[in-house]
Amino acid sequence: MGLKMTDQGEAKRTGAQAQVDLEAEVKASLLPLREGEFSAKIDKILVYTQSAVRSADAKARDNFIRFAHLNLDAVLVQALESLVFRPRLASKSDEQKKAAALQKSFDRMDHPEKALLEHYVASSDPLNKYLVAGPWGHQYLKSRGIDAKALEAFDIQLCELLGCGDTAAGRIVLAYAGLSHLLDLLKGEAN
Repeated sequence: MGLKMTDQGEAKRTGAQAQVDLEAEVKASLLPLREGEFSAKIDKILVYTQSAVRSADAKARDNFIRFAHLNLDAVLVQALESLVFRPRLASKSDEQKKAAALQKSFDRMDHPEKALLEHYVASSDPLNKYLVAGPWGHQYLKSRGIDAKALEAFDIQLCELLGCGDTAAGRIVLAYAGLSHLLDLLKGEAN
């Protein structure tokens, strides 16, 4: 019986160590992204991640991870909006109509991430380009449930098309899928 208690204690230490390791990995990924207009949200992600690892309460830990995800999503939107040209003459209703039409088209496809990139290259409509490459495109891909690897590949190709990989906003887009996956792993280790 004493052996089982030791095994359980070791399992808890291993789980706690895994959380600390994931926190260190998140921190290592975020620190190079702390530039200019993005630094405040990046700092929030760091604080929420650290709080999640240190929290003994499972509900509070899940909330901290959720807040870290929300801030990561917000910094992604901020980065995408700074990278992708938004047509000034397009109204919100125009945007919604185009988004609905694009969604119907992409819903029929097995690999929407590839279709979005192909559409971006082929389209001459600035609103289509903005929707596909901007926040709507990422939100759509998340709603379709594509995995982190496919999202990362999409982001790499998108940054190549936009020529922004070496900018602060481009580095955030490139790091997004990996960071989101790390936060998901942190939540899995916590539960």
